[in-house]
Amino acid sequence: MPPHAETVTTQAPVALTHEPALVMGPPARTGVILIEDWGYTGLCARRSMRLLAERLAVAGYPVLRFDLPGMGASLRNPEDIGSLEEAATALDEAAEALSAARACDRFIFAGLGLGALLALDRVARQPQSAAALILMAPPVSGRSWLRENQLNAAMIAERTGVSTPPVPGIAFHVAGIAMTEGLAGAIRSRRMTAQDIPASLPVLVMPRPGRTAEEDFASDLAAMHTKATRLDFSGYDAMVTDPTLSLAPLDDLGGIALWLEHALPAEAPAREPAPAKPAVLTTAFFYEETVMLGRYSQMAGTWCTSFSPPETAGPVVLAFSAGGTPRTGWAHGMRDMARALAARGIASLRVDASDIGDSVATPEGLYPVHYSAPQMQDVTDALDWLSAHGYSQVIATGACSGAYLALRGAVADTRIKAAVCVNLQRLLWDRREDIADLLHFGHDDAAGYAGKLLDPDKLRKLLSGGVPVRRLLKYMAGRVLQKAEEKTAPWAMGLTPSSRLQRQIAADLALVSERGQVIDLIYSPGDPGLPYLERALGPDGAKAASIPGVSVTFLGKADHNLTPPEARAVWLDHLLKAAQPS
Repeated sequence: MPPHAETVTTQAPVALTHEPALVMGPPARTGVILIEDWGYTGLCARRSMRLLAERLAVAGYPVLRFDLPGMGASLRNPEDIGSLEEAATALDEAAEALSAARACDRFIFAGLGLGALLALDRVARQPQSAAALILMAPPVSGRSWLRENQLNAAMIAERTGVSTPPVPGIAFHVAGIAMTEGLAGAIRSRRMTAQDIPASLPVLVMPRPGRTAEEDFASDLAAMHTKATRLDFSGYDAMVTDPTLSLAPLDDLGGIALWLEHALPAEAPAREPAPAKPAVLTTAFFYEETVMLGRYSQMAGTWCTSFSPPETAGPVVLAFSAGGTPRTGWAHGMRDMARALAARGIASLRVDASDIGDSVATPEGLYPVHYSAPQMQDVTDALDWLSAHGYSQVIATGACSGAYLALRGAVADTRIKAAVCVNLQRLLWDRREDIADLLHFGHDDAAGYAGKLLDPDKLRKLLSGGVPVRRLLKYMAGRVLQKAEEKTAPWAMGLTPSSRLQRQIAADLALVSERGQVIDLIYSPGDPGLPYLERALGPDGAKAASIPGVSVTFLGKADHNLTPPEARAVWLDHLLKAAQPS
């Protein structure tokens, strides 16, 4: 963490009318509003946009990030957004919120993808409040932007094996998120030109290398505007590969900060900020509040409850995000689940662990953070927050790496009465495994990679795509040796690492069973975590039946991320069951 970043990168939650927002950085005359991209790209880039906010905050700029209407923790669903007007209104509210929170009177609008179009529209509507413009991967042609997102939708559907049938009024779904025909039509008709930008306005344009339209737009802008600067967005593709595999484009983010410091140095504000208010969003059925928790107040969480809580605090759900997916969840699954729980009188806290999504990294944090020892302190911090608010009986839940935190949290802390774990990849992490390699290569079966290496055409694609083949071969060789050693575990009597690991898993499950805790394991068909379940509990987890409190459920049809709503409904049912009195 950079010097003195502990103070300026502390985040303050604020609330717009329908969307939550986070403010970072000191008071200053000029503030930055970061506008994310829509849908899957925005999901992948969430951590990178938070890192950009951190860099700008350290440089002296207050920064506000907010969820687009229908996205993230917005009170509105994607199906409710029929135009760009809702986003324009939210952006105006974001400027008002940053002005109040950090005493700003002019703004730098920085947008990624669709956010760049929204930033440009805001400058056209209210040029007097715009101090500068940053356009990252600008959608020069709205039609092309839509085609790209539709292609993403098709590729994700192929990868997950889950496609969404046509729905009236919906143009397409990407990663379980709907875009309406109305919004698609509004975007399709748009085209960005250099003439749209005032010549007096400092502007940084960041075209993606190889995207001719964006590069031509940047060239035209530089030729027409003396205050225009071009910075190629070289790290874009690696940023939007996948929420968990996303690589933050640190060089690009640093370039933005350097440009801004040169073009528009930070200035002290002319007035005092307004007093902070609770960041609460309300509906007729529930309310949500963005909260900061943890030993450094570094973790962002969303507290969701009903307006009529029970007289005594009953069980509460603590939900951890999966991989690099923010606490909203894939296809907004965790958000929707929390609100469904609130409608039934069950409160919940969903959190981004440190350095995931909106949560800042801790000084002792590792990267990648998944399955690392410091994450267990995040679990303790979340439990302490709930205890301080009167909740002592916790149902921990999550998918993938979030499920791991729920399970290991139950082993470590008896405040967790039940752990509902979806597609748990490991019951106990083998420290011989390199998490970076597992994240990079483990999403595909090793045999599939081997087939690519033996196919000349696929090998060329593998090489041209920048896959580190030498590192891949080393990973595959290590996995072969480890799998051979794992097969000896049942007979090795604790003499091998795998045997000791399996013994520890058995002891942990016995311990939680003796305490009366519940371990509820849910798996999608063919999930990569199933071989590890089999090693611990036999084929189909059959041995779970002999351990009181431990159960295994298999979903009928679902991908690893639980894209189908029916699969997420099963998850909700298991949480409701866990919340019932014993």
